[in-house]
Amino acid sequence: FVSPFADGIQLVDQVQRTCRFEESEAILTAYRFAVSQGGLGFPSMAAQLTTAPESPSKEWVATFNAYSTDLPEGAATFAAEVEIDYPGRHKTRTVAQVLIGVPREQASVSELGGHESFNFLLTGEVLREDKLFDSFRYAFNLPVAEVVADSIPLVFERYLRPGDYVLVLKIEDMNGNGSYFRERREISVPRVEAAHRRPPEDSEAARLLAEANAAIASGETTVKIVPPRGDLQTGMLRIDTLISGEIAEVAFALDGRKVLTKRSPPFSVELDLGSLPRMRTLAAIAYDAEGNELTRDEQALNAGAHRFAVRLVEPRRGKKYRASVRAQAEVEVPEDQVVERVEFYLNERLVATLFQEPFVQPLILPGAEQIAYVRAVAFQPDGNSTEDLVFVNAPEYLEEVDVQFVELYVTVLDREKRPVLGLGRESFEILEDGVRQTPLRFDLVENLPIHAGIMLDVSASMEESLEIARTAALAFFERAITPRDRATLITFNDHPNLRSKFTNDTKVLAAGLAGLKAERGTALYDSLVFGLYYFNGIKGQRALIVLSDGRDEHSRFTFDDTLEYARRAGVAIYTIGLGLNRKSGDAKKKLTRLAAETGGRSFFIEGAGALPQIYDTIQRELRSRYYIAYQSTNTSGDEGFRSIEVELAKPGLEAKTLRGYYP
Repeated sequence: FVSPFADGIQLVDQVQRTCRFEESEAILTAYRFAVSQGGLGFPSMAAQLTTAPESPSKEWVATFNAYSTDLPEGAATFAAEVEIDYPGRHKTRTVAQVLIGVPREQASVSELGGHESFNFLLTGEVLREDKLFDSFRYAFNLPVAEVVADSIPLVFERYLRPGDYVLVLKIEDMNGNGSYFRERREISVPRVEAAHRRPPEDSEAARLLAEANAAIASGETTVKIVPPRGDLQTGMLRIDTLISGEIAEVAFALDGRKVLTKRSPPFSVELDLGSLPRMRTLAAIAYDAEGNELTRDEQALNAGAHRFAVRLVEPRRGKKYRASVRAQAEVEVPEDQVVERVEFYLNERLVATLFQEPFVQPLILPGAEQIAYVRAVAFQPDGNSTEDLVFVNAPEYLEEVDVQFVELYVTVLDREKRPVLGLGRESFEILEDGVRQTPLRFDLVENLPIHAGIMLDVSASMEESLEIARTAALAFFERAITPRDRATLITFNDHPNLRSKFTNDTKVLAAGLAGLKAERGTALYDSLVFGLYYFNGIKGQRALIVLSDGRDEHSRFTFDDTLEYARRAGVAIYTIGLGLNRKSGDAKKKLTRLAAETGGRSFFIEGAGALPQIYDTIQRELRSRYYIAYQSTNTSGDEGFRSIEVELAKPGLEAKTLRGYYP
């Protein structure tokens, strides 16, 4: 090291004379940075550079080894056969299907609770010109009883551009006390113009997979729904599609019901979505001239930014399969979030776990045209999950019944409106449309994560109260929001404004409260619909706290529209009416009803000084609720409103929860 406080001119001259321009600029930039640290900063920086870094922890090393394709030193190994085929293409890339056969006699068996299985973890890399092009991980679980051949088949697919690569595979036998298979081989990926089948002399597993491979798209036959612009889709809406390939007609289905079939371009549809922004599902199904389904796409309308969903593209409902199926899942993830893994199940057996896209897994079926079902479950890093299920080879008379699983968050209050804890399951009776329901789950959820939103009126009538209201809202965020919770801030006058997205960072929420000005009129109902819409896709405890003078002046939606939408949203609404005088009786009734229908509470105060106490009351209620879940006995398929009543065995107590739901 050269001290930056030595002869700087001499150092600069020496660097410029002895180094190339790029090198000298880099060295002199570092020199100038060192000089800027001053007489105290440089010795500290030099000490850090000359001190040997600490050795990585055992946990860090274990994590690195888990994702590496290198074998641990001295690891035991086993043999396996690797076959690579290119059965089709996906858009401009070739589908590379890798079939690994692990000799049965070399595999270890896990025995747990009478269930025996083979379990493998596969880690792989694809290198191109010595640079990492692709990396992947798969976990395979195969019951011993279902492996009848001498070789255990492990199958996966990757999408690669035509060209030369190096494929590196590492397979760990999870039951073999550190036994591995590793192979590194050069592969040449061809440009595939059409799907092809393996010749019959190939292995038994490859023969069975031929049916699954036939489902791989050859060419560019696609249909894609163009997402409509903006949020809150209502009224008449035109939706277009982008298509490619030889398509004879496109049928459109809204919420599973066909509404239109187009036999010539443009393949578009006009829909009447009604006056409220309800979540709907639009499907576009493309057919060839013989009426065979070629491909399809789905688009969720009014799903919001928080939707987390998985959809099985393959297998298709109503299609017959004999030996195998190419299970394919598409995952919709909320903004700024990721998918941790997707699990594929055949019946209730976990077959494979995929930790990256594409979420495609060939599956060998238990028997020719035998009824079964495929299930895909997607997970986020926080454990949140979503799933889709499709029956395979189901007879026409088999009717799929949607069983409604209803979740209630119930607040119990005594005569002084204080939360009551310590009640047991036997204290509650749940009635749906007057029919008694059997709770499947019952818990006191004092520490369950909460998604809470504050809707703050910033219309001109709030000018005198705005500063106190803003301070009280910040105090609520600081006291109520823990690291597990999320909160959002929405302000409104003659239109709503999202000031802060869902976050647990109180500094971000405080920034949203800064710079507010009371001005213009009040569009309470439009803003309520917007606020409830923003909760779409979020599960668990949800609460929206609305502070307003209650007088709506500019909304497009009516009170009845807003009440109907609140019933569908399932979000507890806490309304705070500020400064409502005797002439505001109608506004009080409407705020009270919004809260009562959704399981919240209404408060009415003369001045903003009472807000801190009300926010504390709401916080205590949200942390003192009972979670009750039941499976509805109503399987009629009726889409009308279903009323819910919660009755308590002990007199003098009041149960507050949503008054009902739409299936």
